[in-house]
Amino acid sequence: MVNDLNRVKPIRTVAVIGAGVMGAGIAVQAANGGAEVLLLDIPPAGVAADAPAEQRNAIASGALARMLKAGPSGALMDASVAKRIRVGNTEDDLALLREADWIVEVVVERLDVKQDLYRRIAEVRAPDAIVSSNTSTIPLATLVEGIPQGLREHFVVTHFFNPPRYMRLLELVTSAETRPEVPERVQAFIDRCMGKTVIRCNDRPGFIANRLGVYWMQVALQEAIAQGLSVEDADAVMQVCGFPKTGIFGLWDLVGIDLMPEVTASLSRLLPADDPFQTYAGPVPVIEQMVRNGWYGRKGRVLQGFYRQRLDSDGRKLREVLDLNRLEYRAPQRSTLASAQLKPGQLGELVGCDDAGGRYAWRVLARVLDYASRLVPDVAAEIDSVDAAMRLGYNWRWGPFELMDRIGVAAFTDRLSAEGAEHSEFLQQAAGQPCYQDNQQLDHLGRYQRRTTVDGVIDWQQVVQRPAVRSFSRSVLRELDRDTWCLEFNSKVNALSNQLLDEIESALAEAIAADKALILYSDSGIFAAGADLKEFLAMTAEDGAIDRYICRGQALFASIRKAPVPVVAAVAGKALGGGLELIFHCHRIQAHAEAYLGLVETSVGIVPGWGGCRELLARCSERLGPEQVVEQAFTLLAGARVSGSALEARQLGILRELDGISMNRDRLLSDAVEQARRLRDTAERTDIDSPPALRAATPAITAEVGSYQQQLEQRLLKLLNQAAQPGWFDRFGDLERQCNLELLQNPASLHRMQALLETGRPLRN
Repeated sequence: MVNDLNRVKPIRTVAVIGAGVMGAGIAVQAANGGAEVLLLDIPPAGVAADAPAEQRNAIASGALARMLKAGPSGALMDASVAKRIRVGNTEDDLALLREADWIVEVVVERLDVKQDLYRRIAEVRAPDAIVSSNTSTIPLATLVEGIPQGLREHFVVTHFFNPPRYMRLLELVTSAETRPEVPERVQAFIDRCMGKTVIRCNDRPGFIANRLGVYWMQVALQEAIAQGLSVEDADAVMQVCGFPKTGIFGLWDLVGIDLMPEVTASLSRLLPADDPFQTYAGPVPVIEQMVRNGWYGRKGRVLQGFYRQRLDSDGRKLREVLDLNRLEYRAPQRSTLASAQLKPGQLGELVGCDDAGGRYAWRVLARVLDYASRLVPDVAAEIDSVDAAMRLGYNWRWGPFELMDRIGVAAFTDRLSAEGAEHSEFLQQAAGQPCYQDNQQLDHLGRYQRRTTVDGVIDWQQVVQRPAVRSFSRSVLRELDRDTWCLEFNSKVNALSNQLLDEIESALAEAIAADKALILYSDSGIFAAGADLKEFLAMTAEDGAIDRYICRGQALFASIRKAPVPVVAAVAGKALGGGLELIFHCHRIQAHAEAYLGLVETSVGIVPGWGGCRELLARCSERLGPEQVVEQAFTLLAGARVSGSALEARQLGILRELDGISMNRDRLLSDAVEQARRLRDTAERTDIDSPPALRAATPAITAEVGSYQQQLEQRLLKLLNQAAQPGWFDRFGDLERQCNLELLQNPASLHRMQALLETGRPLRN
């Protein structure tokens, strides 16, 4: 996955100095993207200079060990990635930096420490090696004062957000001295290989996201306290605004109640005295008392902040919330404010709501959106850079200028005027015009400019604004280009109900008739969650309905595989059960790196029935050979194993080598279109060939004797071992169907489905 752009020299080797949580996370994400990585830190205190390397490298090696222990849901997308990471220390191994294309500094936020390190790097780095700092507080101009010219020309700030694997924002800062190819090279790698949306920022304190995000966190907290709102009321109202699901107090807990005052004070010292930030930069008595009490939020062993968890006398988890007046914990209460009952994004209704929540929302939004308008063009030239930074860096559903449009720019400025507030230069020039209009954005002079686009990225918002080819009840057929259509699944979890199967069938027929490649896609976090359990349970009471449903799915999926036009699944998030069986039958899968794939049918008492067992066996045989396939498939199916990433899915045999992986979520659709284009150009369908007979297996069944799980695993193993018979591949669909019809005769199977519907948790009966 390492980029091979012809325009600039690609980055293939990365060195990270600083093996703390952030530094180790950056190193691992670079390795996830295919780079060879060197991770360095200082030797541990007291370790002699002639001590063995394992002792001298203990800090860096310990960080890597912790990453491995966390498994594929941690920083490492798969354990195999660790082989691309070497460790060392900054006293013995600095000379190794000469091999690095990009050197990332992630050390303590002290200027003297950083500049001393840069001088040492300058002595050993390759002449064209890029050096960057992950600083979020020290301006780039300050960092490079007195540093050799060659390094200054190759120096940038690359500000990652924590955790580096999951947070999609990267703020990139350059200087007038930076050579033009440097940001191109580092942006290409961070975009395509590390999966980040790169936002260019000016060299200003806090850049974009932290400058505005910290201000919002302080305003929202202090105004809630001043208005006398409860924690629950304030969090509910902030969620209506489209701010993170944590709400404001939940986010303070997540960031760290002891850390936030330090971050705020640091920014305050760097900003002018008349900056609006300063109004909310002072100490907050509630926060000071919580810090004295050791209530730091969701960190350390005690998860105690504005919310806390504790065990009651019976060992059950209890969630409690802080009473802001008494600073005592109590049971949480659902907000009863009318404003808190609105749907996210109903901003006009929210700020017009005459209750405590509506007034609170206005006080927060008025200050935060006005402040955002004062940052353009100082921190960034374009408003969509600010909006993207807040969506990706702070998980806002809409950026500040998008929020302003939802209120109405004219209504927003009129209300500011009525309250005697001075308008920013941006709002004066806007003169009540929308911030965005017809795919254009307003600039600071009140003119509309074309919104920025990135080469090779399909703007989904532009796609959905065009007339649909056809709209169904649970999906929409859209045009991506003249040769390619996209069927977007758009229900809540995209369960494969009879209705959605009908829509897939209709869309496929239309694509074939029009000679269009077809991309299957969902813009949500769930590609497809398998069968509709409620509908499935209802069918079990009707004679022959389940049999017809299984046969129908098998026939539809077979028609996808045999389609004369390319069919590609563009998968992000979860594809489970029948959803994974669906994509197994596409000619190619293009998976986002954060794709979580698994055949989870055993958790609801059955086995995959739409070709999932057969396809998994065939895919595993490509990776493992005939000896280990049945045992591997049994392990995955019996345990309802879901991959922690697309990389792990490939290692497990769920994804083929021919299936693509997109590190950057923004590029998933365009990568899928490219897959379809190659398939059409080569007339290649890449069907899974019928593998030879596989070796039967006798893996241990660990389920409790006499349990339904034991019966299920025994029946599953019997089914999988049919692959040891010649010609098994072509008749395996019938075997899957028969197996499920037998299992459904046992009420324990239905109990599993009912339990999952009622509790959301699998029942292991």
